[in-house]
Amino acid sequence: MIAPATVLFAGALAFTGCGDKTAPAGGHAEESHTGPHGGALVELSPEAIRSSEIVVGTAEPRPIEVTLELPGELKLNAEHAVDVRPSYPGRLVKLHAGLGSRVTRGQALAVVYSNESLGEYVLTAPMTGTIVARPLNPGAAVDHESVLYTVADLSTVWLEFPIYMKDLGRIRKGQAVHLRAEGGPAISASGTISYVAPMLDANTRTTSARVVLPNTDGRWQPGRLVTAIVVVERVTVPVAVPEDAIVRVGTGSAVFRADSTGFEVQPVITGRSDGTTTEIVSGLEHGARIVAKNAFWLKAELEKEAGGDED
Repeated sequence: MIAPATVLFAGALAFTGCGDKTAPAGGHAEESHTGPHGGALVELSPEAIRSSEIVVGTAEPRPIEVTLELPGELKLNAEHAVDVRPSYPGRLVKLHAGLGSRVTRGQALAVVYSNESLGEYVLTAPMTGTIVARPLNPGAAVDHESVLYTVADLSTVWLEFPIYMKDLGRIRKGQAVHLRAEGGPAISASGTISYVAPMLDANTRTTSARVVLPNTDGRWQPGRLVTAIVVVERVTVPVAVPEDAIVRVGTGSAVFRADSTGFEVQPVITGRSDGTTTEIVSGLEHGARIVAKNAFWLKAELEKEAGGDED
């Protein structure tokens, strides 16, 4: 559990008998020396702890989502989209609905003149939805292959993304997927894989997966490029810390232990991470108190005391 470093905790930081203990103006680090575990120690005044908003937490078992990030694209839900085509060949006389218009099932959409029908006939909307394509204009010659309109129900859209050879077998129907938009407003969503194509594309040597996303508010536009974050595994690791607790020092990754002596640098070896939580493979025991937030501030103070020698 993560909790703020309170005044009581701040007051418990002991200033040992090494060097000058007078807090400098602005409440910066008092001194850097070796802590109980042999790492460099940063001692702070209570004022410095409060001003830096340091948060102390515990290294403990935590769930981690093992994920794969893949490029994705939003598409029309093809099961809820219909092309409107002429019943008889002829000439397009009139179009009643514009691109983006909302139409209802049975609503008149177009008038076509055809000798085969002995005059004009009316084409109606086959479903309720939105006009997403209107490629022709009045006067155009049309036949059975001509698309006059595409009507789509946009209350759901498809997220489709490729599955590469190296990931075959890791991505399956039923897995959770987090969606992150690329560019534009910072929006996201989550869904479940509903379909995995059973065959590889002969040219790209990939297959694909699909997620059906709710879109009742219309925020997901077909054609938009996104990132699909597939949760391939959920595990609970024995020792983990928030990602914000990890800092880079000259020897690699480290965290700051927190106890009554101050904040001590502890080198660690990290394992799996989901961007929020990171597994600690070695270097830190279960139950250790660590700086969970604003550890970068302590790193900066440590570098300042060391004369900027740290990376």
